[in-house]
Amino acid sequence: MSPKPRVWALLGAHTGDNNQVLALARALGVPFERVELRYNLLRKLGPRLLGTSLAAVTADSRQLLRPPWPDLVVGIGRRSVPVARWLKQQSGGHTKIVRLGDPRHDPALFDLVLTTPQYRVPEAPNVVQLPLALSPYQELAVAEPDEAAWLQACDPPHLLLAIGGETRNWRLSKEVVSKAARRLIERAGQGCLTIVTSARTSPDLRHALRSLCTEHPRCRLVAGPRPRFAVLLADADECFVTADSVSMLSEAVLAGKPVGMVPVELTAAGRRRLGERSGEGHRDLRRFWERLERDGLVGTVDAPRRGRVENPIETAVRAVRELLERS
Repeated sequence: MSPKPRVWALLGAHTGDNNQVLALARALGVPFERVELRYNLLRKLGPRLLGTSLAAVTADSRQLLRPPWPDLVVGIGRRSVPVARWLKQQSGGHTKIVRLGDPRHDPALFDLVLTTPQYRVPEAPNVVQLPLALSPYQELAVAEPDEAAWLQACDPPHLLLAIGGETRNWRLSKEVVSKAARRLIERAGQGCLTIVTSARTSPDLRHALRSLCTEHPRCRLVAGPRPRFAVLLADADECFVTADSVSMLSEAVLAGKPVGMVPVELTAAGRRRLGERSGEGHRDLRRFWERLERDGLVGTVDAPRRGRVENPIETAVRAVRELLERS
C-alpha cells in the first residue's frame, strides 16, 4: 500500500451508515477526507438507472468533487454508488471503489464489497461477508466526570436496553418492548436498567418507556445526548438490543458484553416483500439474526450470551490494504 494514499469517505444523511464508513477510514491509519453529499429527487431512480453520473447530487455537493482524485473512495448504501463510479471514471480508472453493505448493483462494478449477512450480495472474489457491522467504538469509552457521576448514582449490576424503531418491514411492538423492560428491571435486582432510544424510536414508545421509568425508580431513561451511548455500552454488565438495529447489536457484541436480543415482528408490508421465511427477500434481517445465533453471539432477554468473533474492522482493513497493494 502506498504510504499516503488519498482516501475519500463519502457520507450521507444516515448516522449509522456514516459511522461505518468513518470506522473503516480511521482504521486504515492514513489521513482521509470527509465528503458530505446531499441528493436531489433523482436519487429515487437508483444506481442502475443513474449509472456513472452526478445527476442525483445537489449543486453544492458537486463542488466538493474536484481533482486531485482519490486513490480510494469508501461509501455505503445505494445513493453514493453513481458518485463513486463517476470518480473512478474521472480518474481514468485509478480510483479504487470500496462499498459497504449492499450497493444494489453488480459487485463486478466495484473493486471491493464488504457486506453483512442480511444482504443477498452474490458471492464473488471481490465480495467479503463480515459477521457484524463495523463499529465506531474500537475501544471502550471512558466516562467524563458528569457521566461517571450519573452512572455511579445507581448500584450495580447495570443493564442497558437500546431501542431502535419501526421500519417499513419490521414492527417494534410497544407491548413487547415494555414487557422486556419490566423483565430486565426484575433481572437487575438491586441494580438498575438504563434505557436509551434512537432517532427512529416512536414518540408513543418513548412515552411508554418514560412512564415505566417513572413507575420504577431503578429504571432510567436517557433523555439527552449524555451519558453518551459509547459510555453506557462500556459501563453495562449486560446489553439488550431491539432486533431491528444491526448497528447497535454489532456494537454490543464487539464491546464484549453478554447480549440479549428483543424480538421484532414483520409488518404487513414486510410479509408481502420478504415472505414468512428468511432468505426470500433482498434485505432480510432474519439472515443476520440467524448468523448471530449460530455463532453464539446473542441470546435472549432471559438468557443473554457473550460470544467471541474477530472484529470485522480487522477483516475489512486487511482486505482494503490487499486491494491497494495490488494496484
